Amino acid sequence: MLKCFVVMGFGEKTDPGTGRLLNLDATYRYIIKPAAQTVGYDCVRADEVLHSGVIDIPMYEMLMDADLVVADVSTSNLNAMFELGVRYALKPRSTIVIAESKFNNPFDTNHIVIRRYTHLGPDIGFSEVGRMQQELAELMKAIQKSTKPDSPVYSLLSTLEPPLRKGKQDPKKEAGRDRQVAQDATYAAQWQEAMGARAASDFIKEKAILRGIYESQAAKPGQDENAVRPRVIRELAFATYKIGDMELKTNPSAAAAAYEEAISFLQMLDPDQTTDPETLGLWSGVHKRRSALPGRAANDRLKDLDKAIYAAERGFLIRQDYYTGINLAYLFDLRASISSDENKIADRVFANRVRRRVVDAAEKVLNSLPEQFEQTLDGGTEVINETLYWPQATLAEALIGLKDPRGDTELEKAKQMASAAWMIEATLRQIEELKKLREA
Repeated sequence: MLKCFVVMGFGEKTDPGTGRLLNLDATYRYIIKPAAQTVGYDCVRADEVLHSGVIDIPMYEMLMDADLVVADVSTSNLNAMFELGVRYALKPRSTIVIAESKFNNPFDTNHIVIRRYTHLGPDIGFSEVGRMQQELAELMKAIQKSTKPDSPVYSLLSTLEPPLRKGKQDPKKEAGRDRQVAQDATYAAQWQEAMGARAASDFIKEKAILRGIYESQAAKPGQDENAVRPRVIRELAFATYKIGDMELKTNPSAAAAAYEEAISFLQMLDPDQTTDPETLGLWSGVHKRRSALPGRAANDRLKDLDKAIYAAERGFLIRQDYYTGINLAYLFDLRASISSDENKIADRVFANRVRRRVVDAAEKVLNSLPEQFEQTLDGGTEVINETLYWPQATLAEALIGLKDPRGDTELEKAKQMASAAWMIEATLRQIEELKKLREA
């Protein structure tokens, strides 16, 4: 089967040019991968290639050997830009570049053809998914039949010949490479198993799998000490503190140990200096949870909340999104509940300031999205509103926190959009906790 290698960011990332939150996983899952599979490609994204060896080797091999490379340079992702440059140097053709519609081309890439697609807030509309899927599939078909270079390197340097691998390899090296390929396939399967365990809320199983990947990637004699990928560390920290959440009511000491372990993982990612919103969100969340441990000394609890708020503030400054903002506002109220005098007043003021910005952010998202999304299933059409639910529920919570009479009306709208009961329950629980904090 033909191989398609995708270089891009993953998860939800903030576009530095516009400040908007883009869900790059949605681009990969709903646009790139289905389009490639339709045309006959086996599609893999760079972050899915987990391995025990040097990080760069499998990436360079795939950039060299892939029949097709799709590079999404949205959010000006440096890894994607670098890997695109390597591909252009190695191969004269079979490379496609795409980006979100508001991506601003750097000057030196103005001559490169970039196919555009449009995000609607953190998600992509159904009609846009269909349009871009079709455009990519048609382009992939055309590339299969073409011999024309699409690399600017080979287009401009017409006498340049692409590099070739050496014809004869050391049998020991070949055997070692075969073992590495088999090991990499095992890691990819383990990652999928870990994500399946998370979907089933089996965080103990998820942690065990991720711990195995972590230990295999950890530094060995002669290997780069940074061999463990940040994503593995983040997901391991997440699974660890979720185990702590499960233990909180029945075994507080076990919960405390889990939170400490999660903190130790995240410290590898330099949380005091990082600008990665996902790391900041985890750092904030685990300190918020530790502050709530039964018997936690007042001074220690306050220190935890200080760290949680500082991380959330930095994350909100980067993302300017309603989700990070509503959590930051809640943290201010939480700290106000154990503070006194001017500190209590200041935190209450900051909480309301953030909520007003959250109202603006949530309304902006809701105004940019259609009133409903439709997806086709087995020949029928189903209306789905989950994409609308969270900005709508957050808008309601922010207005209720501000004692705005519109809050209850917006909350009723949110209830009509929820696709599962737990979504409403989570929103109502947060609002009730907020009311209790305010009353106290």
